[in-house]
Amino acid sequence: MGHRKFENPKQGETKFVKGTPRGFVVPTRPKPAEPVTETHILRRGGIVAGPYGTPGFKYQGGDTHMSVRPVRDRQELSSRISQSLRAQNPIKRHPITISHREDARGSGAFWDHYTMRTTTGRTTEISHHREVTPTLQAPGHITAKQFTGDLPGARPDSGSGFGQGLLFIAGGNYGLLSETPRNTAHIPTSEDAQKRHQRRTGHEKDLLKHAQLTGRPVLGICGGSWQVLESFGGSTRGVKPKTHQTRKMPYLTSKGTVAKVASEHGVSVVPRTMLSSAFRDDSGSTPAKVNSAHWAVAEESAPGRLKGVPKVGARKEPLLKVSARGSTALDPPYLKKTGDYHQQSVEAFESRHGAPVMGIQWHPEAYGHGFPPTQTQANQRLLNWMAKAGDAYEARREMTQEFSKWVNTKRLQPTYLAKNKAFQLARRNTKLGLK
Repeated sequence: MGHRKFENPKQGETKFVKGTPRGFVVPTRPKPAEPVTETHILRRGGIVAGPYGTPGFKYQGGDTHMSVRPVRDRQELSSRISQSLRAQNPIKRHPITISHREDARGSGAFWDHYTMRTTTGRTTEISHHREVTPTLQAPGHITAKQFTGDLPGARPDSGSGFGQGLLFIAGGNYGLLSETPRNTAHIPTSEDAQKRHQRRTGHEKDLLKHAQLTGRPVLGICGGSWQVLESFGGSTRGVKPKTHQTRKMPYLTSKGTVAKVASEHGVSVVPRTMLSSAFRDDSGSTPAKVNSAHWAVAEESAPGRLKGVPKVGARKEPLLKVSARGSTALDPPYLKKTGDYHQQSVEAFESRHGAPVMGIQWHPEAYGHGFPPTQTQANQRLLNWMAKAGDAYEARREMTQEFSKWVNTKRLQPTYLAKNKAFQLARRNTKLGLK
């Protein structure tokens, strides 16, 4: 192959290089694409939003030669953008849907609605089994020196459907059939109790299955967290008496405040979890103690691995992860302990993918007037955080329903959709051939 002579403009020297046949294109090695991560974006001064309105991710270290937007400027810009978007597209506040429980002649359900309304300032709805007529009765009509008043606000709407907003699963008197070892003291014995328990668990299984299929946020409290755990394939293990139990269950006093009778134990929240973002007081601190009223906890097959919860994706990560652990001197207080367990028992878990799903062992709704501010603020912020996730879920449903009106139609589209590039791209991808 011949050679050609050319003048090097840089050096001004004559060089000889191999020529390239005409019509032949020399393949070039493509430059590897830079990974787009939170750090990658933040290094360039970008904004990375946190889940459901929580603070965005913060780049914590490392030198960079790239232009970086100062942290304060980034936070101010993020705040202005968020305020502008909220003003233009206000998200409606939706009720919290509470799965109905029939125990204690309606006083248990009364507690659920009363405390959730007073802590979040929202209305609530009842979702019940089709064979149940829900009853709400103030506990003072059953037990002396307790609250005899009414719920704040109107009587909640009720129905056997799925309801709207956040799905709340409360605790109860009974454990799971999969609990190890099975606690005979928490198995319904009478025919009436068995019937009521079967109706409730059956209805909650339907609610939880629907939530998983539609991406609905779910919050399970105490025994309700076990129902959530079981819906993901998990199980529970009993704990020793006088470890995580309480002297007396919280109740409403005659003045409508929560009695400070529950025992407490230490809690350690796992960093970089949804819980660590939501469970904070006004100063950004997380309480070191929570009320304690349970006889079982989520079971682990190995430290950090919730038993029975499936793994998904290329990295084989479980659907649920541990987000808080107990920190008492007696942990882990398991009954008939076998195998290798983490030194601290599970106090909370949450979803790793998709919509926010949380199961927590303590009662955040039982913190109100008269409790230390750090506990009241953090627990109320946790409930409101999950309630806002319910608002986002409903906003997404409304948007999907609105878009569906125009996807499969030849009618003239509204201007806001005609100019929406994302919608038009999705519309083309459906290959409907519409003009």
